Amino acid sequence: MRLQEIIPNLWIIDATSAHVQTRAALVMGEQRAVVWDSLTRPEDIAPLVELIGDKPYFLVYSHADWDHIWGSAGLPDGRLGVIGHSDCLRRFSDDVPRTLQRMQQADLGEWLSVRLVAPNITFPWRLSLDLGGVTLDLHHLPGHTADCIIGWIPEWGVLLGGDAIETPLPVVNNARLLGGWLAALESLQGLDRLTRAIPSHGSLAGRESLDGTVAYLRALAGDQQFNLPDKLDDFYRETHQKNLIVVDGGLVLHE
Repeated sequence: MRLQEIIPNLWIIDATSAHVQTRAALVMGEQRAVVWDSLTRPEDIAPLVELIGDKPYFLVYSHADWDHIWGSAGLPDGRLGVIGHSDCLRRFSDDVPRTLQRMQQADLGEWLSVRLVAPNITFPWRLSLDLGGVTLDLHHLPGHTADCIIGWIPEWGVLLGGDAIETPLPVVNNARLLGGWLAALESLQGLDRLTRAIPSHGSLAGRESLDGTVAYLRALAGDQQFNLPDKLDDFYRETHQKNLIVVDGGLVLHE
């Protein structure tokens, strides 16, 4: 588990569970805060509790995949609301509890402390949060999953990308979403103020995760070549092969 303040009032925390490393973030405004995703277990998110203190805060889900939402019970009281895309809420009555049940059956001790916390504030396209001195603009960006959102902090030039961006390459679950996903990321590349893109998995170096994801998706769409890194671990090598099958076959593995 690793906690660091990467710019004033913006912390990130990385944690690994079930061999998956996931990143959450804490955005601190003058009056309110935002916790961006809650990692995989309540104990994973605990280092943020002291930082939040008694400041009211929103919890925002980038999407409803298990490694982003299962730590919510570890956060303190005082939440102003739990925010997700409309389709994120739907998943809490669908695949989210099924996935938890399956993983608890496989290893109850690892996931015993998990308590599902569903969104109680949803939006279809865009939602802006005034935190006091800083703004977090939430935008729907379906791609990795249909409920994916991104967060844009204009005052800081920071993009919270969730799983819409990833290095060395993203996971593609739905061939039908590829074109819109790519177009949305290309429009983000045109933001001169954007200096840092923070994915939930992968590099924190400047805009690398955004630019790398765009290059990879362009290659999948057939617009350009993409050279895979020489040192690619088994997960991403297998993911790349699956991505090719999904796109070439026009498949939908995950709504």
